[in-house]
Amino acid sequence: MTKEIRISIAILILGAISLGIYWFIPVGGSQAIATEKNIKERIFLAQYEAEVYQNIPEVKSYLKDLNIIIQSGKSILPLSNSELDKNGIKVQHLLLTDTGFIEDGKQGDKLLHNDMMRILPSIVSTLDSSTAQICKTTTCYTAEKYNFVTNATTRATVDVDNNKVLKVQRFPNMQPDISLRLKRMAQAIALNAPEVKKELGKTPAKKDMSMANVRSALKESPCEQSAHLCVAPTFADHEKEQVLWAIIDLTELKLSAAKWAGLGKTTTPACISERTLQNKFIMENYCRQDSYLDRNGWKMTYRLTGSDGLEIRDVSFNGEPVLTSAKTVDWHVSYQQKGADQLDTSGETYIAGRRVEYIVGEDNKYQFGYNDAMGCPMFSTSVVLPFNGPLIKPLKGQSGFALTQDFRNPKWPMACNYRYENRFEFYDDGSFRILAINKGRGCGINAIYRPIMRIDMAVSDEQVFSSYDNQWSVWEKENSSTAMPKNIQYPFKVTEKNTNKGYYIEPNHGQFSDQSRGDHATIYATKFNPEEGDQDLLTLGSCCDLKDDGVYRYLENKENINGENIVLWYVPRVKNDATEGSEYCWADTVLGDDGNLEVKEWPCSVGPKFVPIGLEGQ
Repeated sequence: MTKEIRISIAILILGAISLGIYWFIPVGGSQAIATEKNIKERIFLAQYEAEVYQNIPEVKSYLKDLNIIIQSGKSILPLSNSELDKNGIKVQHLLLTDTGFIEDGKQGDKLLHNDMMRILPSIVSTLDSSTAQICKTTTCYTAEKYNFVTNATTRATVDVDNNKVLKVQRFPNMQPDISLRLKRMAQAIALNAPEVKKELGKTPAKKDMSMANVRSALKESPCEQSAHLCVAPTFADHEKEQVLWAIIDLTELKLSAAKWAGLGKTTTPACISERTLQNKFIMENYCRQDSYLDRNGWKMTYRLTGSDGLEIRDVSFNGEPVLTSAKTVDWHVSYQQKGADQLDTSGETYIAGRRVEYIVGEDNKYQFGYNDAMGCPMFSTSVVLPFNGPLIKPLKGQSGFALTQDFRNPKWPMACNYRYENRFEFYDDGSFRILAINKGRGCGINAIYRPIMRIDMAVSDEQVFSSYDNQWSVWEKENSSTAMPKNIQYPFKVTEKNTNKGYYIEPNHGQFSDQSRGDHATIYATKFNPEEGDQDLLTLGSCCDLKDDGVYRYLENKENINGENIVLWYVPRVKNDATEGSEYCWADTVLGDDGNLEVKEWPCSVGPKFVPIGLEGQ
């Protein structure tokens, strides 16, 4: 070992020793170490009302344009022509007068504030079968608008060549990616917020800020559970190993709240160019059209979606249908902070007329976080983006192959940047595994990650879902379960009604030789509904409420599922760890043996395996 390496290791060890006493204690990992340096993780609320921000040029211009629109009797603030191509301009003009698209713009005789968010060429994952058929022979565009009052997104598909609206869908309590104008306005609010300047001790510059377009939610603020449209610009202080989160409420055009959190050790790698992020090749080959795979008896269609990552569809093995669809629709990222006893709860606090409560959990902790989406590289403003295209790889030590897609924030592995991998493993015996892989790094060492997997089996049109507890029990109604004991290899199965043809489900407990620490998952079984994720699904559920994976909304009616087309939702729960020698869901830039900086990863892999019934004894 060279002298330089020994010095570098010593520096890293000293850095680890200096971590604050409020670091999160990871499951199964080492206990947090009391140190001399306390990284204060504290939350503070905005001290100024929205009027403080109304003279910011970006905000002032936006409010002026909005006022003109409302006074003219219209409810939708359109995108500027600079954000649109010539087809986009044509589509916007058509939709602004389409009754189906604009019908939620009023309550009684009062207009409701809507913003057009995106208008872009349609990608296959947003189209149903009939619309997709039309769009094979004509130019189609997809548009999204957001209703700030009802917190609803409207998506429309338009046949540009024939100037015709093909389909309008409305998604209540869901939010789209924000427009470029809103992103710039969020940046301006964060840069001009008096509280941010005070906490940073200076007037920040735009180059100091990242993640200005990532939707966020702060527990019990107006942004809670995405009731308002909020984003989370961050300011990282690498010397002090801490980061300031500024929660910008785009519904009220102001800073909502902010917090300091520990950052962890980090080094700044070279940035990926914007050209890489907006990779035309990926858009043309994997977003705007399907791809096909035929290997080792497996056949399937796959695509990159707008916000649901890599999706596989119409999967078969040796001619037998296996999957209609499988994908990971979201990553929920929740930071569990210590220091709740330092929060001032002696009096009531109000933000924009709403009473704010601090939600304190056990062991002196409280929650904070946001939702991550993965999607196509162009036009999307808030997703973790694909790095290169989907790859087909052989499986190490096993007979089969994997279809995989890498998604990254552009400055990964810097702090507050994320890297996820969608991976589907197919084995030569007909079994398969669906994986979600987190490669760090995130905004701290106390994260709870919950990938939301949607799995639509194709065993039969009449399916039965069963769980095992000394004997098999059929689920008659939509339900969920966290019962996944290690001593039962296959606690669930999905079969064809009246036969035993189907698959056992084997949860991950760390037995798959991928250094996993287990899934700690919840599984849901719901009746198929095309509006519940068969196409691109917008942000689902709460990032921070660990009791709300988002799937519960689909169980409200408790529909019958015995003998129906069933969709499975599998939601692991993983805690990261940056303890030296015990890293997990983590990444860092370190000095390599050749004297150059290199990225070291400690990924966490989660996801169930599906084994054909009858194969388990082989």
